[in-house]
Amino acid sequence: MGVPRGWSVSWDLQNRAGAETQWSGFLNYESNELGDYTSRYGVTLSVRPATSLQLSAEPQYRNGKGTRATIRGPINRQYLTSLPGGSVASYGRRYVFGFPDRTELALPLRASYTFKPDLTLDVYAEPFASSGRYERFGELVGARLPGLRVYGTDGTRITRLPDGRSAVTDGDQEFVLPNYEFNIRSFRSNVVLRWEWRPGSFLYAVWQQNRDSRLSEGQHVGLSDLFGSLSASGDNIFAIKTSFWFSR
Repeated sequence: MGVPRGWSVSWDLQNRAGAETQWSGFLNYESNELGDYTSRYGVTLSVRPATSLQLSAEPQYRNGKGTRATIRGPINRQYLTSLPGGSVASYGRRYVFGFPDRTELALPLRASYTFKPDLTLDVYAEPFASSGRYERFGELVGARLPGLRVYGTDGTRITRLPDGRSAVTDGDQEFVLPNYEFNIRSFRSNVVLRWEWRPGSFLYAVWQQNRDSRLSEGQHVGLSDLFGSLSASGDNIFAIKTSFWFSR
């Protein structure tokens, strides 16, 4: 499959690397000749309030959308499924793609504390939220061709059903596409206590959380979704690991 001609621009700004408090920011924007776009924003802040403590945060946001449903298709089209009943040009299969409107919000957090040279605590936590809404669907025109035949055009009809599915009519053929929309919340964290109980020998105590939830909504995410990931169901994993250094 081909893609339309596109362009991108990036902007980065940061203070000097040796500063006690370090910060940086970035912006990235991509588009193409059809007007589709993806934008990304993010900042990083790292502070050391004490010689034994370092904290950092890296909030990031992403939004991407296929804004025009032409037969050529947008740059961020997404393959969804394959169905029977396609044309001879696609070997009798319908290769179905969606035109997504997606958002992502993430907040990686890090903390490191040194109790003493042989005893440290490292914490990593990342609340994350993502959404996807498909405003249009289409099928591949033919093998090795860049175009999409968008449902609702070219003699086809598409109807959104109350449960979020989409009913497509193409001549005397009818089929139903599942509800592909989603809202995902997840929270991942690692807490690691490291103790060098003798030179070259270490003991690690680890606590890991894996939380996630998924809904078929497709609504743009916000701060409530990001921090709502903390209450999602998931697993708590505890582990103890040790290593022993044998000296000659």
